[in-house]
Amino acid sequence: MDMKVLEDLHDWTAKVARLIELVAFTNKTLQLHRELGDTPSIIKQYERLLAEQQQELDELLRTYGLTVKLLPLETAA
Repeated sequence: MDMKVLEDLHDWTAKVARLIELVAFTNKTLQLHRELGDTPSIIKQYERLLAEQQQELDELLRTYGLTVKLLPLETAA
């Protein structure tokens, strides 16, 4: 494998890891806002942010033919 391919893979891996971290943080924050009974507008903002992050992650993963199933925090084992 040449160095360019390895560098590209390294960059891709860093982006995927960061997005997974963001998705996890946003999912947890969304759960907290729901539990606190915050306003629907705040909850909708976090739902939109989570959907955007998940879409970006899906697009990155498709680059290498991968998919990940993300479950809402309340149903995760």
